[in-house]
Formats: sequence, structure tokens, C-alpha cells
Amino acid sequence: MLAAGFGLLFLNTNATAGYLDSGWENISQYDSTQNDGYGNTNRPNSWKYKYKEDNEVEPGAATGQEWDIEGFFFSDGKDDSVPDNELALVGGFDFKDGQEGIPSGDIFIDTDGDMDNGYYEFVMDLDFGTGKYDVIQSTQEDGEITYTEAKDSGFSGPTKTGNTAWKYFSGGTTIGSGLAFQYLQYNSNSGVGGGLKGANGNQSHNIVQVNLGFLGGNTSFAVLNTMGCANDVAVAWGETPNAAVPEPATIFLLGSGLLGLFGYRKKFRKSKN
Repeated sequence: MLAAGFGLLFLNTNATAGYLDSGWENISQYDSTQNDGYGNTNRPNSWKYKYKEDNEVEPGAATGQEWDIEGFFFSDGKDDSVPDNELALVGGFDFKDGQEGIPSGDIFIDTDGDMDNGYYEFVMDLDFGTGKYDVIQSTQEDGEITYTEAKDSGFSGPTKTGNTAWKYFSGGTTIGSGLAFQYLQYNSNSGVGGGLKGANGNQSHNIVQVNLGFLGGNTSFAVLNTMGCANDVAVAWGETPNAAVPEPATIFLLGSGLLGLFGYRKKFRKSKN
């Protein structure tokens, strides 16, 4: 089981400028699950407008910063202030409180490339009331994770994405419980960084920050998030960094320490006799 994280939901309206400018890579795919206008769908190398999810919602959906999920950022290992495996879900959409009665959804993770079939190996079940989440894992052996599908509310949201995974429902095994996530809010474009810009004069940005360390090293993954009406669907592809390997010097010191303890114990036994 994963150990419970430390910290509470954190709201910050006056955060340091350029939060996503250093230590982060935008791994989002343009226009999420929709095609790119050239008939290419659902493959990161086919989309001609990679990294332009900002200010884009699904075709036929309600527009405006308040309905825009701007995508995912992943820690790139270039800034020591950002831990490895950190994932940031970013949007003008208010993930914590929702928008006009429409709530936000969970983060679904695919690790074997079959997202198109609706099967997910992991889901982060987010609780915005407590600022914590559970990590649920599923395999073909223990049954698929089941989820509630987003619905076209009639108020906003295209029917084409109405069956997108939205909220965790049941199934799988809990491998992490009560883990804390960080929630950040920004009121200016300069604050959030990452090249993101508000739409129609609305500069609000919101970040849900979690950690994907449970996936292990060198794991390719896809992540998905949408709100209850599927007005915007954010999809991204990434890979966790190499698993940490002890350096030879570290191994030598560890071995020397164990030998020292063995010798001390042997000497102690002799003196006792």
C-alpha cells in the first residue's frame, strides 16, 4: 500500500509567477479525443497541433476560460524544486467547485495502450472536500475499473464525448489511500506560466497536482480527465523517468557498513564468552 501523503488542499491566489515555467513539460495533446480536422484521431504522433490544448474545448462545446481544461504538465527533471513524477492537471475550469453545477472528474490512467477500449489500469479518485485521493489499480485478473460516463447535460458539452470516463465507480484494488494533493489557483497569466493564457479576458487558472511515482520507472502512460458534461476532454501521453539505481559508491558504503556490523557482533559474542 502506498503511504498516505502529507499536506492539505492548498489554495493560492498570489503564487509565485511562472509556476509551470521551470521543471515542467506540457504533455497534452491537441483537442483531446476529437480529430484534428484532417481525419487523424487518438494518436499523439498524428495530431498536427500538438501542445495547443490551451483555449480549445471540444467541437460544439461551450466556450470560455471557465469551461476550458488546458491539459496536463509533467515534471521534466530539470528543476530540483519539482519532484520527479509530478503531474499537474491545469484548467480555467474550477476543479474544486465546478462550474454552474457541473463538477469535475477523476484522473484516469492507461499504461498498456488500450485507452480506446475504455480499459484503465489506474484511477486517481479525487475528493475535493478533503484535498485527498485514493489510487485504484485494476488488472485483467481482478476485473476492470468501472466508471460513470460523462453525459451531455444539454447545457454544454458535445454528444460525441458523452461516453467519456468521468468518475470512478467501482472495481479494482486500492493501493494508495488518503493521499494529499495540491490545489493551486491563479488570477493572472504570468502566475501560472507554461505559456498558458486566459480566454476572453478571464485569466483564472487552476492546478490539481498529484504524483505518479506508483507507476514505477520507465512506464509509458496516458492520462484523461473531463468534467461531468464532457465539455472539454484533456488527454496526454508521457513516460516516468528511470528508476533510481544505487551508485557503486553507495553500494560499497552499504556493504562496508554491514560487514562492520557483522564484525562488531562477532567481537561482542567473543567478549561475552
